[in-house]
Amino acid sequence: MQYFRKLLGGLVNYRRQYGWKVFCQKVYQAIVLMMKTGDLGRTKRMLLGVASRHTSSLSYSEWIQENEHLDESALANQRAQSMRFGYQPYFSIVVPTFNTSQKILQECIESVLAQSYPHWELCMADDASTISHVRDTLEEYSMHDERIKVCYRKVNGHISDATNSALDLATGDFICLMDHDDVISPNALFEFASKLNDNPDLDMIYSDEDKLSYDGTIRFEPFFKPDWSPEYLECCMYTAHFACYKADIVRKVGGFQTTFNGAQDYDFMLRFSELTWKIGHVPRILYHWRSIPGSTAASMDNKDYVIDSAILALEKHLERTGRLDFVKPSFYKGCFHVRYEIEASPKVSIVIPSAGRDSVIRGKDTDLLVSCVKSIIEKSSYTNVEIIIVDNNDLKSETSKALSLVPIKYVHYLRPEFNIAIKMNMGAEAAAGDYLLFLNDDIEVISSDWIEAMLSIAQREGVGVVGAKLFFEDNTIQHVGVAFCNGLPDHIRRGYKGDDPGYYFSSEGQRNYLAVTGACMLLKRDLFIEVGGFDEALAINYNDIDLCLKVWQKGFRNVYTGQAKLYHFESRNRKRTVSPKEQDLFYNRWATSVSPDPYYSSYFLASPPNFDMP
Repeated sequence: MQYFRKLLGGLVNYRRQYGWKVFCQKVYQAIVLMMKTGDLGRTKRMLLGVASRHTSSLSYSEWIQENEHLDESALANQRAQSMRFGYQPYFSIVVPTFNTSQKILQECIESVLAQSYPHWELCMADDASTISHVRDTLEEYSMHDERIKVCYRKVNGHISDATNSALDLATGDFICLMDHDDVISPNALFEFASKLNDNPDLDMIYSDEDKLSYDGTIRFEPFFKPDWSPEYLECCMYTAHFACYKADIVRKVGGFQTTFNGAQDYDFMLRFSELTWKIGHVPRILYHWRSIPGSTAASMDNKDYVIDSAILALEKHLERTGRLDFVKPSFYKGCFHVRYEIEASPKVSIVIPSAGRDSVIRGKDTDLLVSCVKSIIEKSSYTNVEIIIVDNNDLKSETSKALSLVPIKYVHYLRPEFNIAIKMNMGAEAAAGDYLLFLNDDIEVISSDWIEAMLSIAQREGVGVVGAKLFFEDNTIQHVGVAFCNGLPDHIRRGYKGDDPGYYFSSEGQRNYLAVTGACMLLKRDLFIEVGGFDEALAINYNDIDLCLKVWQKGFRNVYTGQAKLYHFESRNRKRTVSPKEQDLFYNRWATSVSPDPYYSSYFLASPPNFDMP
C-alpha cells in the first residue's frame, strides 16, 4: 500500500510539473518496457524512480499527521495488546528535578501517566530545589499514584548525583532516562515492550526523537536515527533520548560520574556500550526534547564545558577499548573526530585500475594516473604502502616515464572487453599488503593522514570496508556514504556544499552504512579473499557495492569516515551509465536484504538519499 501511495502521489506531481503529454509518454515507455521484457520488477522500479523524484515535500507537522496515529482507539488497542504480551518488562523511568517550572514539570509527569503500557514506575529525585512548588507538585502526584516514587536531596549535587539518587529508587527490569522538562509519547513504553517481546535478548533500546518548543506548542527538528551504529556513537551522542537500559548492566556500569557533568549521559552510554552490543532501535518519535527552535541542531549543549566533558569521556572510552591516538572537537559543536592508534604499521597495497587517459582538471590537460600517484607520494604521511597499477598494457610513454622513479608494481589486463571487477581482482592477487586500498585513477589526495584515518578504523574488531569523503573538482560532495533506495544504491547528499555537516553530522563525522564507494575503499586482504573479491559478472557497476554487502552479510560493519578527504574527478574516463543486465543482477540479489536500509530511515525521501522529508 505504501508503494502505491508513493507511486500515485509522485506520478500526479510529475504530471502537474511536465503536463499530460510528457506524462503519457513516460507511462507509454513503461508499458512498452513491460511488453518487451515481461519484467514487472524493472517496470515497477522505473515508475517508482520517476515518482520518488517528484514527491511533494511535507512540513514536519504534515508528516506527523500522516505518520502518527495515536488517537484513543489506537491507545486502547495498545493497552489490550500489552496485557497479552508473553513478556511484560517493568520499566523504571528515572528523572532528576531542579527548580522546574510547575507547568513543565506537570507535563513531564502527565506524559508518563498517559502511557498505554502499564508496567512502569517513575523515580524522581529532587536536587534540593529552592522553589517550593517543585516539592508540592511531586508530593501531590506521588500521593495519587503509588508508581511514582520521590526522594529529596538535602544538598544540590548537580545532574549526575541527582540522577544516581533517582536510580537508587528503581526496581525495574529496565531503566529509562528522562529529563525533567521533556515529555514522552504515550506509546513510548509500549514500543519498548513490543520490541523486547520480539527480541527478549536486547540489553538496550533507543528511539527517534524531536524537539519541543518551550511553550509545548511546536514540534520541530526530528531526528530519525540509524540502527545500532557504534562508529557513529564515537562521533556524537546519537542514541540520546528516549532509551531503556537493562538494569543489571546499569548497575555494572556504575551509574553517572560527576567528572562528566554536562556530558554525563554520553559517558554513561559509552561505558554501557563497552559491556554489550545487544542494542535495538525503535524507528519512531517517542521523545520530545524541550528546546528553543534554532538553538542547536545537535543532541548536545553548545556550552564549552559540555564539549570538554564529552571529549574527556571519549578519551577515557578509547583508552579502555583500544589505543587512543586523539579525540578532537569538530568545527560543528557536538561532533567529534576520534582516532585509534594504528597497530604495527601494516603494509597497505594501493590498487589502481587505469586506462592511462588524460582529462582537463582545473583548466589544464592532466594525466590522471600520474596526478593520482603523484598526490599519493607527495601528500600521504603513511609510508608503508605499495602501489599496484592494473593497466591495459598500453600506457603512454610519457606516463611510464613520469612514473619511472616511483616503485610501482604493474599488472597488465589484456582482455578486449572492459571489466573493472577483473582488473581490481588481478591487482588484489598481486598485492603483498595486509590491507587492500582500492583507488580510482581520477583521485587526488587532500588530507595527508587519509590512510591513517581509514586504517585506524579498519583495524577495529568487526569492521569490514572503510570509505572516505570525496569531493568533486568544484569542492561539492561526491561521496559521504551510500544508501539504498528501492533496492538500489545511491550516493548520499551528492552535490551538496563541501562544508555541509550533513544530517546530524552524517557527512562531517564517521558513521556506519551498508556500503561505500569503490573509488576509495580499504579492507583487510584476508577478508577480501574470504568473500570472494569483486563479482566479475558486475563488470562496470555495483561490483564495489556488492563487495560491501558481502562483507556486511558476514557480520562486519562498513564505515564511512569524514577524516579521509580526497578529490574524485568522477566519470572523466567514461559516461556514467548502468546496464540493465547489471542492475537486474544486483537488484535480484540484494533488494530484499537492503530494504529497509538499517542506516537510512524509511521516513526519508527515497531518491535522492539526502535525508529529506518526503
